[in-house]
Amino acid sequence: MNRKGTIMYLKATIIILIISFLACGPVYSDVVWSDEFNGDSIDSATWTYDVSGKGFGNGQLEYDTARRENSYIENGNLVIEARRENYFGNSFTSARMLTQGRFAFKYGSLEARIKVPDTADGLWPAFWMLGNNFPAINWPKSGEVDILEIGGKAGIAKGLQRRKINCAMHFSDASGQKGMYDAWLDAPVDLNLDYHLYKISWTPKYMKFYLDGVEYGSCDITPDHLREFHQPFFLILNLAVGGRDPSYTGVYSPGAVTASFPAKMYVDWVRLSNNPHTKLYLGKDIEEAGNFGVYTERTPVKKSLTYEDGSGPEFNYGTAAALYPWNNMTEAKSPTPSEGSKCWSFDIAAGNWFGMGVFLPNHRNMKNYSDGYLHFDIKTTSRAAMKVGIKSSRGGEFFLPLGDQTAEFGFARDGKWHKVKIPLNRYTNVDFHTVHQMFMIAGDPPSSALNLSIDNVWWEPGAARPTPKQVISVYTPRLHQTRIIVCRSNV
Repeated sequence: MNRKGTIMYLKATIIILIISFLACGPVYSDVVWSDEFNGDSIDSATWTYDVSGKGFGNGQLEYDTARRENSYIENGNLVIEARRENYFGNSFTSARMLTQGRFAFKYGSLEARIKVPDTADGLWPAFWMLGNNFPAINWPKSGEVDILEIGGKAGIAKGLQRRKINCAMHFSDASGQKGMYDAWLDAPVDLNLDYHLYKISWTPKYMKFYLDGVEYGSCDITPDHLREFHQPFFLILNLAVGGRDPSYTGVYSPGAVTASFPAKMYVDWVRLSNNPHTKLYLGKDIEEAGNFGVYTERTPVKKSLTYEDGSGPEFNYGTAAALYPWNNMTEAKSPTPSEGSKCWSFDIAAGNWFGMGVFLPNHRNMKNYSDGYLHFDIKTTSRAAMKVGIKSSRGGEFFLPLGDQTAEFGFARDGKWHKVKIPLNRYTNVDFHTVHQMFMIAGDPPSSALNLSIDNVWWEPGAARPTPKQVISVYTPRLHQTRIIVCRSNV
């Protein structure tokens, strides 16, 4: 979906006769995950939303919501509905649904049965994926794979906007610049008239793209600079409207949109079939549990973060964390920890703000801690206003003021170690499924030089809660045994 920066790409435009195999029926023996959309409502254990009217880097004209008016289940289909209406300053509304923190996978064949709307000029339906480390790792280093896009200006220019589709891959190329592969197909029929099958087949060697079972794009992903495509990806379904120049549609203003509204994108099902390399990352299986160590030596924890310096080429795709001093923090010599043999200790100069954060390129699912506690030990004499934050891939970041001696969290500014305990339910703008900054602290400019030391940082889970009911299906093959690999986070 992203169209920005200098793009290096190979374009192969082909016209083929589509051979539909719908009459053969779907093959169930190797389907390891699916959403059939047969429930009464959208499964919140699988899908979440990007709620925004800011254009997602493309200047899209719609405001994407989580309202039922824009996404719902109808007759066994997921329906994403775009409307022409004034909403928070935007001229259209729609929905952008994704599975990050709930479902991701690496390698396999992902297929969806979709009926796209009449795009006319301005509609942009898409079925696509982003690397699971987005947005902690910026696009395009995180990787993007477009399985279906339709309604582009290339089709509009030829009167083929209802037939011309493309697949695409976005990445950081060998020179570190934005790179792209895409392939285009002129279908022999208007694709908005019926359901069609859109698929990607993904192995450690290639990504191949299909319409109704016929391959029309293929990319070798073995070069080193394409490491983006050897990590888990999550799914996105959306129906965008227009965008700024030079966006995909070439339709830059509400008045130039000729599509009829409401416009509906129907998704009958989404299914993942395995190959010998397939790995599933289901939210319920990768939820952390028990006391979780961010930086502690003696507190009993079930798991702890491991740390790297964040500079290696594989760091962006691993599970290690890195401590980043953001500003005005110089490592102190010979600090005295509150527990164990080491701590984070920094000298801070007067007259400038200070801050640091614990960064994870790949988020942790901390859903079980949303009503738990963040613990840490702190020692300082700073009188500057300070705040403690958490950041997530989906919800965003949130900071709480740390306060002073009279505050509820247990902090004092007397140069002695104090234990702080913050209720995590106070972090109201955080999606605990996708936490990628587990501890951040920042402060206003101090009036004099000082030291800040942090130690014994850990998360305490909340009370046990029942597992939510789910609508997704996991198939057991009838004809032969299929290997299903469910991956949990490594530490």
